[in-house]
Amino acid sequence: MILYTMMPHEYIFPEDDNNWNSQQVISCEAGHLVVEQINHTQYRVIRLISGNAMNYLNEKYTPGAIIQAKPQL
Repeated sequence: MILYTMMPHEYIFPEDDNNWNSQQVISCEAGHLVVEQINHTQYRVIRLISGNAMNYLNEKYTPGAIIQAKPQL
């Protein structure tokens, strides 16, 4: 079987449900970020999903970068 997809191997064939369940998609000004929560105020960037190629050059959205959660009012 051959899959022609841009999705990472981990999304199609997840190794562990805990890894899959810990990730979530959040919206940002550049598009959408796939992140995992470190604690209640911080997230680690896993992946950027954007149609604008220039957004991938922004260091804020580099995989592994830590972002701060904004408080919800």
